[in-house]
Amino acid sequence: MTYHMNMMVNELKSSDTESIGKELKEKFPEVFLEGLGTCTKEKAVLTVKDKSSPVFIGKRPVPYGALETVEQELDRLESLGVLKKVNHSSWAAPLVCVKKKDTGALRICADFKTGLNAALEDEDHPIPTPEDVFATLNGGTVFSTVDLKDAYFQIELAEESKPLLTVNTHRGLYQYQRLPFGAKTAPMVFQRIMDKMITGLSGVTAYLDDVIIVGRDEKEHNENLFELFQRIAEYGFRVKLEKCSFLREG
Repeated sequence: MTYHMNMMVNELKSSDTESIGKELKEKFPEVFLEGLGTCTKEKAVLTVKDKSSPVFIGKRPVPYGALETVEQELDRLESLGVLKKVNHSSWAAPLVCVKKKDTGALRICADFKTGLNAALEDEDHPIPTPEDVFATLNGGTVFSTVDLKDAYFQIELAEESKPLLTVNTHRGLYQYQRLPFGAKTAPMVFQRIMDKMITGLSGVTAYLDDVIIVGRDEKEHNENLFELFQRIAEYGFRVKLEKCSFLREG
């Protein structure tokens, strides 16, 4: 660990969650900014199998009760640069609305099961099993979890992948500029980038957008936590502080 990182850990004033959150915000303000983060190390590449024919599916009607929410979300995603209006596309999947499990809020995404998913080349990066996660946590007595903000959307798509990821809405066609939920290989692409980000870090494991940090004691845990945030900052990611949990005892 560098002298700079040692100093950051030593400067921690308190072991409580509020204090460690404050320390992290002071040391890594860019990680907690509003808006989307952007991964600086790599873009997502999704490719289709040879001889795959484009599939264009028409728009689906939006339930009247969900129309206002869908309109607001389309506006939000366009303003964030997640979606970009286009006039033509060979590929298109219809928009669907799904409820978030944790909040019940409505989320919009494309139903890529209508054609694109079957055409996508597999991504051979494994998603960790619970046994993999527990193996990393073994021996830890202090735990924290870090939640990335709109996680997949922090990964830009490579230019050649964007035309594949078009959503057909009642307002016309939108092309994804960021890695979308619902694409078959998106979880593996995202996991590969997360695994690359945490390579070489002690006491850190990632399961998709949930990052878990452990230590045998509080000092070791804090060292691991600050090393992780240094890496998060280097990668250009942003974190949702209110969804993080610090210094839990196991």
